[in-house]
Amino acid sequence: MNVFSRYRVASIIGLLALHGPAFAQEPIEEAVFDDAPPSIADNLPPDPSVATSELSAMATEDAQPQEAMTQPHQAIIGEEMRPFNSRRIELIEALALNPTEVLYNGRTYPLKNPQRLRLFYENEQYPTVWTQENSLLERVDALKRLIADAPQDALPPARYHSALIDGLQAGAQYDDIVPLELLLTDAYLTLAGDLANGLVSPRKTHPEWNAEGVSDEALGDMLAQGVVSGDIETAVRTINDGNPRYQALKQRYNAVVGNAILTPASSGEPLPKVTLRPGMNHEAVAILRDKLNVPAEGGDPFYYDDLLADAVLTYQQNNGLKADGIVSGKTRNMLNGGNKSGGARNVGADSLMINMERQRWLPQDMGETYVLVNIPSYYVKMYRDNRPIYETKAIMGRRDRQTPAFVNHLRHVVMSPTWTVPPTILKKDKINKLRSNPGAFDGNFDAVVGGRVLRPSEVNWNSPSALHYTLRQKPGVRNALGRVKFLFPNKHAIYLHDTPSKGLFNRSDRALSSGCVRLQKPEEFANVLLNNNGWSSERIKKAMNQSKEQWVNTPETPIYLVYWTAWSEPDGRLQTAGDVYGKDNILLQQYKKALN
Repeated sequence: MNVFSRYRVASIIGLLALHGPAFAQEPIEEAVFDDAPPSIADNLPPDPSVATSELSAMATEDAQPQEAMTQPHQAIIGEEMRPFNSRRIELIEALALNPTEVLYNGRTYPLKNPQRLRLFYENEQYPTVWTQENSLLERVDALKRLIADAPQDALPPARYHSALIDGLQAGAQYDDIVPLELLLTDAYLTLAGDLANGLVSPRKTHPEWNAEGVSDEALGDMLAQGVVSGDIETAVRTINDGNPRYQALKQRYNAVVGNAILTPASSGEPLPKVTLRPGMNHEAVAILRDKLNVPAEGGDPFYYDDLLADAVLTYQQNNGLKADGIVSGKTRNMLNGGNKSGGARNVGADSLMINMERQRWLPQDMGETYVLVNIPSYYVKMYRDNRPIYETKAIMGRRDRQTPAFVNHLRHVVMSPTWTVPPTILKKDKINKLRSNPGAFDGNFDAVVGGRVLRPSEVNWNSPSALHYTLRQKPGVRNALGRVKFLFPNKHAIYLHDTPSKGLFNRSDRALSSGCVRLQKPEEFANVLLNNNGWSSERIKKAMNQSKEQWVNTPETPIYLVYWTAWSEPDGRLQTAGDVYGKDNILLQQYKKALN
């Protein structure tokens, strides 16, 4: 008996005789469903043409993008920046060698993204972006500012050749100007790509991840448009601006590591053990001002004024403290540098860092309306205009059958679904019961073969041909999928569904399924999805309690199955969850490796 057998819930139902006392219905068996992997058949519509189309879409989920575009790229940078001179010839010759590193001043510098670099210059027909003859242009100063601010996004300046670039001077003459040109472009494109797509490939921790990132071509166009407009900074600084969750994590990260003015420096005079409140006078208020870098409005550094109160409130909110403007206990302790060991601060920073990285894996635009399944939190939520319009507890895949992280579109709601017993479970569990008592499944299951639907008791289960039959559970309260399921056809056969085992939602650890996601409030979810589709709540309830399966197409709604152990709601509230699948440390090590 495996460990999950202890968690199986068997509903004690009176056994009803359908064909005499010998033939009794089987009670709900949580074990049957828990041991069954998801089935593609349960994830596809009955219409053969629609099913074929969706199967085809699944087959191309991981298809590699075309290397060549149907239309040639139109250069954004004008000809005036592509003078035919010796420097441009040197640039073309250098890139023709497909370099992975460049030699400057006797030192070798590896290129972080040589393919992205080559694509940019090819698309733009080899302009000199940062240089003119032997001189550096002033836009190098804008790049310096971008690199200097990289730590705010948990990115190290050294990754972007900062040791070299910091020493360069706009207007100065340099002999090895072509290597500088390449290194500067590599720095810009690498930083922009890291912000847009992350440093670590999501597939290293989530092989099934399929969200498309910002392409190398688009990153190159960002630089080209910045060159033309004279502003290379704004486009980079506004990456992730449309993601309030990322911005909240970023703000909190900077508060924890000390990059923000709202976080005190580790050094300096500590606050004494005295409670500071708005409106009071005390010499410790001056220490508080120094820590939060807040000047005195009326010139009195010892008076706790409104400006200081606002700064304290913001600091408390950013650090998960009670936001009351009163400096005592935990607030004072954090202002003085956190706990004495400093371990908690570091752990917090690491968690925030890797979860910022997870946010960067998402599309820049998640859609006006979307569904979010956060696996570690055991919650499913639906948002519209970044406001939650639905949320429910959920049950996720157990640790040996993990719910995968990927993106898709919700397409179907299935009312009163049937459930097909997987062949492995039929052989392992059901067929022996059928051989000993052929009528045990009558009334709850059908036996299906070649389009024929029979009662299980009508089949000779001792015959070798019995394995050609499919055992299909009828709709109803006993159905393993409950009263409704929600489909976004995918190759993993994962979907959302109801469950007859309601008691499992009372557990804090809800990694209990075989991969699919069970909802505590599925009827409410159906109402939210279909309320603008001609379905009233009464109609939905009736359809969920009928004897025949009914498929309903929904407006295609983006659904994101994500793995966040620290995140912020769009309103800025910081949330955390346990690392149920043990992925945090793996990602942390990969992230730190990528920083080098």
